[in-house]
Amino acid sequence: MRYLKSLTAFLAVLVFAGCAEPVVFSEVLQQSKDQKIYTSYNLWYSDPLNMDALNVQQGSFIPAGTEIEPISTGRWNNEIRFRSIATGKEHCIKYSSAHRLCTMREFISYTFTTKTPDELFADIPETMMTRIRRGEAVPGMSIKAVTLAYGPPPACRTPDLRHGTWIYWRTPDSIIRLVMRDDRVRAVLDLEQDK
Repeated sequence: MRYLKSLTAFLAVLVFAGCAEPVVFSEVLQQSKDQKIYTSYNLWYSDPLNMDALNVQQGSFIPAGTEIEPISTGRWNNEIRFRSIATGKEHCIKYSSAHRLCTMREFISYTFTTKTPDELFADIPETMMTRIRRGEAVPGMSIKAVTLAYGPPPACRTPDLRHGTWIYWRTPDSIIRLVMRDDRVRAVLDLEQDK
């Protein structure tokens, strides 16, 4: 009986250890041999080794279209580590499925891309590129431009992108609300300033 319990425990550890396999960027992005990996949108951080998956808009940001090198991922520690090729700086996103309401694989697939910067920024007018480079969203901006500047809104606050309001965090305690109509930003409401 004791042997059976030990065997069961050992098998359970093997099963759970198998489930803890790291997520591989190249598999998620279906990266071919010669393709590079880039950020899909501006990734904000105050501490490069403690980046929030909610993309709280504080501190600095890694610009959309920045080439990166994946370092590691883990299901148990929920970390996504990568290095900026331009700066050599290591970054770590603390992924949370409770905040993003998606798997780590899904999060990686929309946070990183094999599209070149030219492909990412195709059809974006220079006036909007200036705003994206500043990390701003303004009235008149297209959905594509907003997504490059801020990323997709966290599903915990914007569960359906078809609704007219997208919500992002400016700080851990304040949010910004983008009112969308006809695939464009109609209003930007900084709820901290409106108090």
